[in-house]
Amino acid sequence: MTDRPLLDALADLLDRLDPPPHSLAALASAALAERAGAALTRLITDSAHTADTGMRGTCRVRTLRFADLDLRLEPTGTGLRATGLARTGTHAVTAWPGGSRTTPVDPTGWFHVDHVPPGPVRFVLRDEGRPDLSTRWFVA
Repeated sequence: MTDRPLLDALADLLDRLDPPPHSLAALASAALAERAGAALTRLITDSAHTADTGMRGTCRVRTLRFADLDLRLEPTGTGLRATGLARTGTHAVTAWPGGSRTTPVDPTGWFHVDHVPPGPVRFVLRDEGRPDLSTRWFVA
């Protein structure tokens, strides 16, 4: 038996024993649709990769700095609280698989979002008449 038939048989077995969730195709389509039309802002720093506390679990607040957005993600009893300082945009969209929340950006650039579920997330800055500006998806 060559590799191709063996791999096809294995894929068939996995599809029968553990099929993908029905909502997976819809979520994938939605994620691809959201990608179109938004320019990406560049990640500058992420405390998940730079903070060294010396002890596991001592630094629970995560900070990320993008070219156009500073983020602070803080765990709460009901998910994450995101605080952002946007250098552009009038609204911030916080998106996660299966949901999103749009919040206004105040005149000084700040916005707050509560109850963000842990997991994949991205932030989109919107300003009427301009293209959207988005972070890449990352795991919060």
